[in-house]
Amino acid sequence: MDRNTALNLLKAIAAPILVDGGYSQFGRMLYVLTDEGLISVDCRVYDPLLGPIEFSLKHYAEIKEIAKESESLEENEDLDPDEKLFLFNDGKPDVPYFAFQPHDDAALDDYIFSSDITVIENAFIEQALTGKVESWEGMDEKKLIEWAERVEAHGGAASEG
Repeated sequence: MDRNTALNLLKAIAAPILVDGGYSQFGRMLYVLTDEGLISVDCRVYDPLLGPIEFSLKHYAEIKEIAKESESLEENEDLDPDEKLFLFNDGKPDVPYFAFQPHDDAALDDYIFSSDITVIENAFIEQALTGKVESWEGMDEKKLIEWAERVEAHGGAASEG
């Protein structure tokens, strides 16, 4: 593949694509590919995409009881953050949920919570689109071709890292 072919392929991206770059010792890297370029999101402070969050009926009953011990979920120090989020959003036992945390130390009502991972990914993409875009034209040939091959190999949708 040459630079022009790669550029044409990447500029033909119809809808933003989320690519999970994976975890390193420094945090998680997420990328959003658009027809204009690449948006890199360095998640060193917090992970914006959570899940799956799922609890058995037994665990659900236990955390419901623990929740009753405090006036509010936010103040409850005996529950883990994912347990609080699950209860706050009336999660159902044995159903996997995912969440988007829009910023570090978000309040429970700031999260987007759904059993549909696409809803969560789209919320992340929407926020990422306000970030800095590295244009495809300004990218070095090697990197440009790597991204294009990744998109091409998966039928126009980049795969997870």
